[in-house]
Amino acid sequence: MRKYELTAVFPGTIPDTELGAAVDRVKKIITDSGIASVEPVELGKHKLSYPIGENKFGHLVSFVFETEPAVAAAFQKKLNLSKDVVRFAMELFVGARFKRQPQIADNPLIKASREKEREDRAERSDRGNDRDDRGSAVFAAGHVASGEIQKMDDKPVDLAEIDKQLDKILEGDLTPSV
Repeated sequence: MRKYELTAVFPGTIPDTELGAAVDRVKKIITDSGIASVEPVELGKHKLSYPIGENKFGHLVSFVFETEPAVAAAFQKKLNLSKDVVRFAMELFVGARFKRQPQIADNPLIKASREKEREDRAERSDRGNDRDDRGSAVFAAGHVASGEIQKMDDKPVDLAEIDKQLDKILEGDLTPSV
C-alpha cells in the first residue's frame, strides 16, 4: 500500500455552506473505491493562476489516504466524471511539503510522516552519514573554494569613479572575439 495525496479544486462559486456537502460527495467517491481512511483538509479559497472554465477562484481541499496503485488509478477515472471537482492532482504523499502550513500540520498522517523523517535523519546522523542518496557530499549552493575568496576594502565607494569605469567598459568592444 502507498500513501497518496489528492488535492482537489472545487469551484469558487460554491458558497461555504455547500462546500462541505461537495467535499462529502468526493469523500464518498473515494470510500466507495475501497479506500478506508480518508482525511480531508480544507486549504481555503484561493485565486487560481489561470481561469478554469469560468472559475477564477477555487476552494482547495487536500485528501490524504493509503491504497494500492491499481485502486488509485481506477479512482481517478471516477473522479474525472464528478461535477463537483473542477481540477485535481493526485500524487504520492510527501509529508515534508506541509511543514509551513499549520492548518495541515495537525493532520495525524502528516505528524506520523514527519516523525518518521526525524527518526531517519537521526539514524543517518548516528551512522555519520551526511551524504545524500547519490553518495555525493551535500554542499551549499554558493560553495566557493577558499582560494577564490577576496577581501573587501572598507573604504567608501566613489560613485563618480564607478561611472568613469562603466563608461570606459562601454566604450570598448563588448562582443567577445571568436
